[in-house]
Amino acid sequence: MSEDSPIAALMAVMSPHDGVDERVDWAAAGAEWGVSSFPADYRAFMATYGSGGIDDAFSVLAPEGRGDAGGPEYGGMAGETGTLRLTWEQEGGPAGVGATADRAIAWGVSCGADVLGWLTDDGDPDAWPVVVWERHGRPHWKVYGFGMAEFLRRLFAGEFPECPLSDASLWREPAPHFVNRRLETERWDAGFNPYTGEPDPYFGMVYD
Repeated sequence: MSEDSPIAALMAVMSPHDGVDERVDWAAAGAEWGVSSFPADYRAFMATYGSGGIDDAFSVLAPEGRGDAGGPEYGGMAGETGTLRLTWEQEGGPAGVGATADRAIAWGVSCGADVLGWLTDDGDPDAWPVVVWERHGRPHWKVYGFGMAEFLRRLFAGEFPECPLSDASLWREPAPHFVNRRLETERWDAGFNPYTGEPDPYFGMVYD
């Protein structure tokens, strides 16, 4: 891994300590999604961190199947891609973008219900820009000419003119904490907050 690669720059800010390699079959994932591959920074992110949450404010999605047979997984790549494409079709896509809704694939979602994806109309996955549907933004759609790892690094460093997401929890966050989805589930099930390591005061409570 190059020291100046986007994923190396992100690792310098966000520790991969609680990451887990997803061990993705990238050839199968590309075939499932109808693309030649996925961006190198995203593949490196999956190998280093895997899918999971950042400070319980942002989720990075794994490239699970589109769910054509059994329905998409809610909140996963298939479900969020469906949301991104439907929103595009209903309200129109980003200004000045010639791509159609079916060229968008989601890779992340914020706690503010923003959906982040790629525009995949370029044959080179590493040239795919990041597209954001910001729920409370005006305009809702924004396109950034770099990849997902660089987007996250700039978010944490505050290197946008303003916060690009509806929720500012991770804006200018000097030490974001990533937890892989499997570890997150294990810790919640054991009664601990997966991000702080502290006991969850609501664990085991039953609500009427």
